[in-house]
Amino acid sequence: MNIRIYQVNLGRDEKRVAFQGLDALEHFNGLKELDSEIYDCVFSGEVDCKGLENVFQIFNNDRPEGYKGRSLSVSDVVEIIEAKDVEPGFYFCDYVGFKKVEFDPEEAEPYKEERIKVLMVEPGKKAYEKEIGTSLDEMYATLDCECIQTFYPFDDLVVIVCDDDGKISGSRANRAIYGENGEMIDIICGKFFICDCSTSSFKSLPDNMMEKYKRQFLLPERFCMINGEVLAEKYDPSREDAR
Repeated sequence: MNIRIYQVNLGRDEKRVAFQGLDALEHFNGLKELDSEIYDCVFSGEVDCKGLENVFQIFNNDRPEGYKGRSLSVSDVVEIIEAKDVEPGFYFCDYVGFKKVEFDPEEAEPYKEERIKVLMVEPGKKAYEKEIGTSLDEMYATLDCECIQTFYPFDDLVVIVCDDDGKISGSRANRAIYGENGEMIDIICGKFFICDCSTSSFKSLPDNMMEKYKRQFLLPERFCMINGEVLAEKYDPSREDAR
């Protein structure tokens, strides 16, 4: 079977259609057709498969060597170029099975593996610079999670990327986020990183933004409840380690 696989590039996914089924696309985003421009071609070649369900199994459980895309999932598109038992065309991976769709491969982009410089913030540690890959699997590995969330609490064109399930999974409280008046508006649990979001894809944090947010998030915080109010206290872990 000769196929190509297309996956939504999260950096160009302004309407957040990644991992949504066809019915959800129309219900929540008013989309009746796929936007081919937000997809990357992540695989092209021959696979030993008999059908689309077999493709799904292979690209989840036994991915071909050198394959850089994430596991095949809802919202991905499989192009059948040539197959014995499957009609050529484009097939959308839905919550249940595959549905044939209209798709323009000329509008999709080739997969580009990028590495970007981010500010990494972990519970109990000083914030530090780190270089990471921009594939979803690499971001999952960086944050030790299975689903990411983006958070835009600042006026600068930067984004916090964190574990979507950090609070409910019991991850350790990390840093508080404060509003303009200094009030605490949220607490991020688990690891997170900050990167540039001035374009349609995640980019390296510029040096001036790196310094600004490193100062803001340098020291870890402890949290406690006093008179029904959550309070945060910064501390230097290197001084505590020296005790």
